[in-house]
Amino acid sequence: MTNPESKPPIVFLSGDRVYLRPVEVSDSDRYRQWLSDPEIRRYMRSFQPITDKMEREYIESTASRPDTITLAVVLKDGDRHIGGTGIHEIRWKDRCGTFGIFIGPPECRKQGYGTEVTRLMVRYAFETLNFNRLDLVTYATNARAIKVYETVGFVREGVRRENVFIEGRYVDELIYSLLAREYFKHTQA
Repeated sequence: MTNPESKPPIVFLSGDRVYLRPVEVSDSDRYRQWLSDPEIRRYMRSFQPITDKMEREYIESTASRPDTITLAVVLKDGDRHIGGTGIHEIRWKDRCGTFGIFIGPPECRKQGYGTEVTRLMVRYAFETLNFNRLDLVTYATNARAIKVYETVGFVREGVRRENVFIEGRYVDELIYSLLAREYFKHTQA
């Protein structure tokens, strides 16, 4: 039985097993913990400790930025917050932006949630925001993410050779994109 005084969750986008909702300042402790995890941090540009103040300010600043949409990833079963996603560096005139995602708890990785979230965000970008292009950057060492992106339809279009320094070595950055015409061709097939 549900508590009559509890508020229903805010659902911005909904998939089969997850939904996406706005990020709240109250999420900051989870984000700080996840972004401090070496397994997650190795695939992000973050290399410094994140304080509570830094994370709260980041969440508050992205809420009012017209070039950023950030969302929390939540499991439908139990309303458990498990990660974050977003579209950043949005250029509205050019109808494009840069996609990002991470799944926080280790036990929630390799469960297909990342693929489901990526599909939700791609559909949102092309069918709601009327984007022409969605791109992303990942590291050549991030095989799991590369598989997800290629499965969803992203096309590798470039390499920034040895552009990031991770765990004592330089690693290539891979640039992927998906165009509206490719997305709609794939969804109508």
